[in-house]
Amino acid sequence: MNEKILVIDDTKLNISILTDILENESFTVFSADNGLSVLEMAHRIQPDVILLDIIMPVIDGFEVCKLLKSDHELKDIPVIMVTARTEGNDIKNALEIGAFDYIKKPFDEIEVIARIHSALRLKKLQDKLKDLAMKDALTGLYNYALLLELFEKEIAKQERINRDISFVMLDIDYFKKINDTYGHTSGNIILKELSNILVNSVRKGDIVARYGGEEFGIVLPGTIAQDAFQLCERIRKKIENFNFNIGSENVRITVSMGIFSKGGSNNFTVSEIMHKADSSLYKAKNSGRNRVEMQLL
Repeated sequence: MNEKILVIDDTKLNISILTDILENESFTVFSADNGLSVLEMAHRIQPDVILLDIIMPVIDGFEVCKLLKSDHELKDIPVIMVTARTEGNDIKNALEIGAFDYIKKPFDEIEVIARIHSALRLKKLQDKLKDLAMKDALTGLYNYALLLELFEKEIAKQERINRDISFVMLDIDYFKKINDTYGHTSGNIILKELSNILVNSVRKGDIVARYGGEEFGIVLPGTIAQDAFQLCERIRKKIENFNFNIGSENVRITVSMGIFSKGGSNNFTVSEIMHKADSSLYKAKNSGRNRVEMQLL
């Protein structure tokens, strides 16, 4: 078990007691003695559960919980409020602002562990549902909706640091003929294997998504046009020379790719960039397929 628990309490004795209880259950424990550092720590650590004391100086647990729940990247982390006060209004307030549960002081070890495990079960379920909403069921890649969301964020990020961003549209050549000849099951095998090739060909921070059907989109943050072109050529050749095993035989395929690169100071929307990359893809198709085309400003 390597779940991470973040404990926030202004009393070092309470932190020490909770840390001992949690580490005895093989949890990895992080702690802080004030609410000011919670957001920064939560972003850095990405804890599975947060134990949050209600009564703290400067900023209390209620305010910290509100901040956590208003942060897009942190809002799904279960927050368990820790309190010596169990008046109905305090508990009601905590639950209304998004806390998952509460733990009373003085601590009962069995209760602490039981409530932590309950929160972890919730998070596991939430993560599974989120995964289903974000991922393409066949390939496991990001779906079109999430591609748009992540691409939007990457454009804003690259503009802040004045760096280029490139977008690639990839389409399997004559995929309908493959499905007609070998069947849709074989076509699905090819789509899944191609997805693996794409993921293994890009950097960790790059975004690979299934655009729809036999089309894929790749976001390359901080990548200039020439580097994007060279990467796409390597991918194209790798796919051209790959034997796709569909059971009874091996099949070779080719892909066409279109690229558009945006400079850090250029203002283009996600829709405009995708349209320009799609125009480059269309040119690759019309120029004989199995090629990479790039649109320059």
